[in-house]
Amino acid sequence: MNTTPTAPTSSRTDSGWRSSPITVVAESAYPEITAAPRVRVVEMGAHLQSHGVEIDFRPSISNDEYALISRRGFSPAKTVALLRSAARATRSERNFGALTLVHRLRSLVPWPRDDRPLDVYDFDDALYLGSGSSRQRRLGALKLEARRCINHMSSARLVLAGNHVLADAARQHAKRIEVVPSCVDPALQALREHRDVEVLTLGWIGSATTSSYLRPLLAVIGELHARGWPIRLVLMGASGLIRAPWIEHRPWSLSAERRMLTEVDVGLMPLPDDPWARGKCGYKLLRYFSAGVPAIASPVGVNTELIKGGGGLSASSPADWSAAIAELAGDALTRREIGKRARRFVEREYSYQAWAPRVAALFKELAGGR
Repeated sequence: MNTTPTAPTSSRTDSGWRSSPITVVAESAYPEITAAPRVRVVEMGAHLQSHGVEIDFRPSISNDEYALISRRGFSPAKTVALLRSAARATRSERNFGALTLVHRLRSLVPWPRDDRPLDVYDFDDALYLGSGSSRQRRLGALKLEARRCINHMSSARLVLAGNHVLADAARQHAKRIEVVPSCVDPALQALREHRDVEVLTLGWIGSATTSSYLRPLLAVIGELHARGWPIRLVLMGASGLIRAPWIEHRPWSLSAERRMLTEVDVGLMPLPDDPWARGKCGYKLLRYFSAGVPAIASPVGVNTELIKGGGGLSASSPADWSAAIAELAGDALTRREIGKRARRFVEREYSYQAWAPRVAALFKELAGGR
């Protein structure tokens, strides 16, 4: 099985591949408002159209329903939303001649017919381990994510894994594996104009669930601030429980994220070195790089190769983080040069423009091999 990030480049006539567009019915338990399906299905789909592939995205839950069930606490309305989403996944109609793709899971809760055969399974987190956060793990007995992920791997003709760590884990279950990284569209992202600043702006993009990764780093930044370093930390999408005079919270939206990245001097991606974090696809780093923003990241999983190829510094210990922030703080020229290199890196290696032709070729090969 091939786990390198390549795809077939040969072409075939109508006797093999089809001249008319191929339709891929993409099912997911997660709506477009969440990062993973937006990045790996919806935005990739927009770039696949010019290569003869149409993505028909069918989330089993709406944006509003997902926002409801993501709130803390129990309510009857949450139960109703979950049952409706599972019913939608069960009733999802098959398109004759279309390929079937499942992104992560078909529904948030198990349901009959959840193990229907499929052509493509796409995943970008270590779901085979179960849920990542402690809050989500409490629902593990209900969601059965690990078992369902493995079932999808086993039944799919092709598994698309977001990185080599995930591909290696899938190897014992899947018939065929291809590595397709999560991508960005640098053409849509304005560049940060690096210059000498009175206050260094550190930035982080995430969610309330992943905010816990920040906590060891907050002490480092707090100490630098106490020693007189002019630093502020802009958090987008983080838990409101994280507070300090030098922290600025912003709600997430895609347009707000793009604006925020043009204001950040250094992007941050701390991670614990555990099996779940090693399966992460480094999307934060790719977003920073697309704006020409250098980054500091924990050398965990794919982060190591992204920092090496893109732009920034690795940091493991509090002393490493302190030194890395200090190194980038006082040198706008260094930040500018690292940022330029990072932008070129994502354009070449992690952009939709680079990957859409390869993904389209994979789908066409599957359609022609039926």
